[in-house]
Amino acid sequence: MNMQNIASIATGTANTTASAPKSKSKTALFYNKLWCPVCKVTDPDIVEDYAKGDMICRECGVVIGDRIVDEHSEWRTFSNSESTGSDPNRVGGPTNPLLRDSALSTTIGKGSKDTSSLTRLQNKSALGTGDRNLLAAFKEIGRMADHMGLPQTVADLANELYRNMDDKKTIKGRSADGMYAAALLIACRHEKISRTFKEISALTNNVSKKDISRCFKIMKENIPNFNLQTISTDDFTTRFCSNLKLPVEVKKAAEYVSKTAMDMGIVAGKSPISVTAASIYLVSQLSTEKRTQKNIADVSGVSEVTIRNAYKDLYAKRDSLLPPGSPFLTQLSSLPPS
Repeated sequence: MNMQNIASIATGTANTTASAPKSKSKTALFYNKLWCPVCKVTDPDIVEDYAKGDMICRECGVVIGDRIVDEHSEWRTFSNSESTGSDPNRVGGPTNPLLRDSALSTTIGKGSKDTSSLTRLQNKSALGTGDRNLLAAFKEIGRMADHMGLPQTVADLANELYRNMDDKKTIKGRSADGMYAAALLIACRHEKISRTFKEISALTNNVSKKDISRCFKIMKENIPNFNLQTISTDDFTTRFCSNLKLPVEVKKAAEYVSKTAMDMGIVAGKSPISVTAASIYLVSQLSTEKRTQKNIADVSGVSEVTIRNAYKDLYAKRDSLLPPGSPFLTQLSSLPPS
């Protein structure tokens, strides 16, 4: 029995017998707090009696929950028996709280010639059309997250965001792939992981950045009070320089140039990604590891014209952008004109 189920059962039992202690923090209201309704111990020592299906508090002996289903395997599975296809779990796979019909299900076993047809019928009746669509969405979001090396927390949050949009019927008439990408992009922003529209778009089924941006805007409007991090130049400099195989001193100088340019307001109206790309181009031209605008455009997803326009603003103030004492200051005369 996992701790979430224990917490919900213990909380539900406690509400019928005594009132739970109120927390002063508003954020604490979103979590189930496990506590014994009799001895009022907030972190009780709970044991499970698998034979009777009871949960018992060791502090006072009260039975907090009964008729608990044991979801563990009935026996161990050894490596030489895994190939037989036998599943020792008695209750099937884990439930998915994001699905509408997430109850425990049954599985048709293998062995007879009619098994395949029975399996198809069982799978068709086990899930509704809405849940099948959600499963397909979760699979696609998980695929994109795996390709970008994102943590599981980002994929889980993207799944939850998409489920909320599906409940509100907001995705009707919209590109499903665009909504997948928008949910993943918002989850990245919330978890403070920088990803560009082009990086997300490259993993979709021919969904343009414009369509993803439109879905991104719709999703933001329908999830108010959701904390989204404002992207900055620091979010992209390290990753872009790493992909371009630039040395550390170039990365640090590019970070300083982009931050100084943003603070001085000489690149007002330009996106942090384009400023980062232009800063990397400027510093790389001062170093021995030069990169062309095309090289940087391929990595950053910003067009060469956009990099060129941002570089013009940086070039005009090139004397005041580099860090004091930087060895690149002596190479300013070698910068290509804007």
